[in-house]
Amino acid sequence: MKKCISILLTVLTVLSCGCFFPFAAESADGFTVTVGSEAESADSLQAVDWFKAENGEYFFFIPSYWDVSSLKVWTSAPAQLNGADFESGSVVSLGEKGTFKSGGTEYRYTVVASGGVGTVFIATESGSLEAIHADKSHRESGEISIKNENGKEQTETPALDYIKGRGNASWNGSKKPYNIKLDKKAKILGMAKSKKWCLIANEGDRSLMRNAMVYNAAADAGLAFSPECAPVDLYVNNEYIGAYLLTSKIEADGNRIDVADLDETNEEICLVEYGDDFDMDTIAQGGVYGRFSGLLEGTYKYAAIPVSEEDTADGGYVLEMEIANRYPEEKSGFVTKTGQPFIMKSPEFASKKQMEFISGYYQRFEDAAFAANGKNAEGENYADLIDIVSFAKYYDISEWTSNMDTGLTSTYFYLDATRDGKLYAGPVWDYDIAFGNNGGRFGLDYKNPELFTVCHSRQYRNTVFGTADIDEKPGIFNVLTKKQDFIDECKAQWDETVYEAVSSWSSDKFDEYVETIKASAVMNHIRRNTFGTSDIGEVTGKYESALNSLKEFASKRAEYMNGNIGVIQESPVKTNFFLSIGKKILTGINNLIERIIIVFRLENK
Repeated sequence: MKKCISILLTVLTVLSCGCFFPFAAESADGFTVTVGSEAESADSLQAVDWFKAENGEYFFFIPSYWDVSSLKVWTSAPAQLNGADFESGSVVSLGEKGTFKSGGTEYRYTVVASGGVGTVFIATESGSLEAIHADKSHRESGEISIKNENGKEQTETPALDYIKGRGNASWNGSKKPYNIKLDKKAKILGMAKSKKWCLIANEGDRSLMRNAMVYNAAADAGLAFSPECAPVDLYVNNEYIGAYLLTSKIEADGNRIDVADLDETNEEICLVEYGDDFDMDTIAQGGVYGRFSGLLEGTYKYAAIPVSEEDTADGGYVLEMEIANRYPEEKSGFVTKTGQPFIMKSPEFASKKQMEFISGYYQRFEDAAFAANGKNAEGENYADLIDIVSFAKYYDISEWTSNMDTGLTSTYFYLDATRDGKLYAGPVWDYDIAFGNNGGRFGLDYKNPELFTVCHSRQYRNTVFGTADIDEKPGIFNVLTKKQDFIDECKAQWDETVYEAVSSWSSDKFDEYVETIKASAVMNHIRRNTFGTSDIGEVTGKYESALNSLKEFASKRAEYMNGNIGVIQESPVKTNFFLSIGKKILTGINNLIERIIIVFRLENK
């Protein structure tokens, strides 16, 4: 009985810690095999353990630049390799398939080699990712090595400051996304120098193509600060995790979004006030915050930065549209009068003065955009408050992708008050559910490549009554695309740069990228059991089918938009009268409760 209880507790402990790896790398009797290049040792950062698939077969997932005919192999117990005696630590040719035999048990294995992509090796200080998976904000230090497809070291420094979790919906998957920070800025895999990088899992995108093709197409179309990216294979603590997209992080930085970094200014103020060991994560909040703060129209929250001579609103701002239930987690943000929440990416810890400025500026733009004549109460035209070229290109790219999140979440804008002071759209981000890789929202069919969708999007918000209520209010791109001058600009940008870029990424550049990532993608789908099989031929066939579906959708949509953009689109969804009345009643009651919350500040402390 005690043994049964012990086993049960062990299982519950593994489940509760959110262990990343669904299968053990060792056999039931503890026999393990590790491989590496001739230069590596068994405990090397770049040694790789075998992986046990659901069918009981073992796989060696190895980098593209390793010589499969000359690998160093270590076993945890005396063993035979393909019927011959084998000494642990020997250099051998494993071949494509074979067997190890140890303790009377035979273990079948298959070697799968990647190709064409870089490699990221990470060893955490604790030797696991359990603490991160229990709390995605947990930072784990360790070692890192990043190499290109030829095995050349790419980082100027291999030191890892930390790795932590990232993402919202994507964090709930089994293949976790991560953020990493190096100890100093480094240029890696041809991308501009930075300390901070993202490892995008793309778990929901079987093609592993969507984000990369959109980021590159947007860059080709001239949309400023589109993320740089490179496909990589990720290994953590000698385990192959899968194929990832290593990308630049959306941040205020000369090599990322080139606007002045107000976080640096605000941190210096706090260090002077509170001492050199002050942690910005502990700073108090002001304004309207708490559980329901994302619902409270016309409010903002800020970090309680001490007022000083350096406290200024002049500088750079990067803001992201977000859905209401995620808003309370952030330190700084605002909610517009129409109920659209924004969180601050930079400055993340914004002062009261800075929040007054950016929330006020965006509100003037929103007021003008929602007005029938395109002007706010001060007489400002919406087009004078924004860089309309960037907004038009951003809309064109998003509509081509039929991205249901545009104007709701992962939608970014930036402004630098020290330069032209206008609001810019971009950069593009998070398109794994685009190109028909989703169901529907707002009554629209996002799987239909010949149907405009983004221009019909509405606000997606939670009310005090539920967690997924859809408001009847249109989103910002909905109202903008009802204005002929904005649609004219979208048509002009489409004709000038966007159509050529998206057409290329629906044809020749698509094929070129596939050739780069295909071996890595197949290896990933075997490791992740994406298609419910570990047969290489079946996995390859199913992967190619996913690619063909994406390419066909992207190509058809590009041609459909080419023939129809420039015309204001009428929504194909007709409002249900009774449902509309019910929502208005619900919204009215919700708004009354929200007003009570604001008056009594029930969520403030």
